[in-house]
Parts: sequence; C-alpha cells; structure tokens
Amino acid sequence: MSEMVGLASAMCLRYLLRSMKTRQLLAALFLTAVIPSARALVIEGVTVPPQATASGQVLQLNGAGLRTVVLLVFPIKAYVAAFYAPAPLRTPRAVLASPGPLRFDFTFLQGVSNDQVAQAWKAQFDDSATYSYANLSKDLTSFIKLFGPVKKMGTQSIQLVGTDTFVYENGSLKGSVSGKDFQKAFLSLWFGSNPVMPSLKAALLGG
Repeated sequence: MSEMVGLASAMCLRYLLRSMKTRQLLAALFLTAVIPSARALVIEGVTVPPQATASGQVLQLNGAGLRTVVLLVFPIKAYVAAFYAPAPLRTPRAVLASPGPLRFDFTFLQGVSNDQVAQAWKAQFDDSATYSYANLSKDLTSFIKLFGPVKKMGTQSIQLVGTDTFVYENGSLKGSVSGKDFQKAFLSLWFGSNPVMPSLKAALLGG
C-alpha cells in the first residue's frame, strides 16, 4: 500500500511540475505578445533610447518624432523630440490625467544661439499654448531664462515632476519653474488643439 501511495505522490508531483512549467511558458509567451521589445529608435541619425529616468523613476518611451520649421519656403529639420511616461499615453486627455513624472527630450539638428532659443520657445508658446493663466507670462520669462545656446546634437530635457518643471541642458540641471498651471501650458504646446506640429503630436502619442 505504501508503494502505491508513493507512486501516486510522485505522479502527482510530476503533473504539478509540468503544469507549472506550462503556465510559466504560457505567461512568457503572453508577455512577449503584448509587450513590444525595448529597442532604441533612430531618427535623423539621433538614437532615441527606449527608456529614460525622471526623479529616479524609470520611464518608457511613449513616442518620438521630427520637428521641422519653414525658413522662407524651405523646411529645416530643427530637432528630434522624445516623450517618456510611466505607462503608455495615447490621447491628450491621458497625458493631462497622468500623475507623471513626464519627460521630454530634444536633440537639436542645428546649432542655435541663445537669442534663437529664446525666440523659439516664446514663439511656440505664443502660437500653440492653449492653456493660459494669470502668471503665464512671468513663468514663461523665468522658463526661457534657464536656456542657453545649443550646439548641433546638443540636448534639452524638460521633466515634469510633481508640480515642478525642471530644465536640463546636455544633462545638467539649469533650474525649474513651479506650478501645475505651467505644466498644463507646456503640455498644451504638444497635445493641445493647435500643437507645435500636428504630425509631431501624433508621433509623441505613439502614432
């Protein structure tokens, strides 16, 4: 009798192990199917990493694309923009509802002087910011003062953490602007009804 019990126990154990391996295999296959492989994008020679960090948190690449501007009648490739978030954000509403942190990286394809950087940010806010509030002009002035000239392939990074908007140039922290309202105004540049560039809006949303 004891031999029969031992045989039954061994068979049961083998069945459980096979079941566990099957479940693990199925889980692995499911994850492979639903989670795209993490790999860098290359846009105009700029390598866009699949992940980045903000405030110590690892963020995933939500989308990236090229920004062009028209000088006279000629399109100029200005920068490659990349947008990182904790989880996929596919609509403007989802972006605004996200608790963050959020991160925007800009890699410039042309050298830009300090005055040109200031003019570009002011023009983008004037043309595309659809969210406004009483102190926007003051906050925008503080924001623009944080930027300097950018060399070709130089970077700017804007990180929205809590209620603060942090500005980095080439990896160095330059300062911040406080307030959720400024964050909303900044996000409206890219995801509002009159975005900086409609095709870039779609690209940043993973389109």
